[in-house]
Amino acid sequence: MCQVAAARPWLPANRSRLIYRSGTPAILPRVSKRARRRQPHRPSVAPPPPTPAGTSPPRALEPEPLLLDQIVAGELDPHLTAIAAAIRARYELLHTVNSQKALAMLNVGDRVRINHQASPRYLHGVRGVIVELDEHTAVVSVHRPIGRFTSGEIRCPPLVLDRLNPAA
Repeated sequence: MCQVAAARPWLPANRSRLIYRSGTPAILPRVSKRARRRQPHRPSVAPPPPTPAGTSPPRALEPEPLLLDQIVAGELDPHLTAIAAAIRARYELLHTVNSQKALAMLNVGDRVRINHQASPRYLHGVRGVIVELDEHTAVVSVHRPIGRFTSGEIRCPPLVLDRLNPAA
């Protein structure tokens, strides 16, 4: 590649580059160098100096920054698939636990509002009464049919329901 921008004063050097490829010129936009820069090398953490007698020992190094630093440095590249699978499994377990906790807080007859996490969006803010509970979902009866829910009953997961005060 040959840069000819300096030889042509009408072509601003800081805006575009004129590059010859197989005899024909092509104007390319200037690309940021930020993506091409290498990340500065972070020095490894040195062990803390020994503490004199009678003083408290220093806190242990936090495992989270060390693990993230190892991932960024590429030291754990052979294990990334296993790490991703473990993170996904943990995330799903936490979601299941939170869902079961929310379901345990609901009773048949409770007044609820569908929150912003529900899909489709036209259900956001709809109020109703719980008419049925099973091990994973709640059935909410609303006062009129809404959208594709022509029966007026909506089966939804407990995490999209906000329990309302009985007086509301």
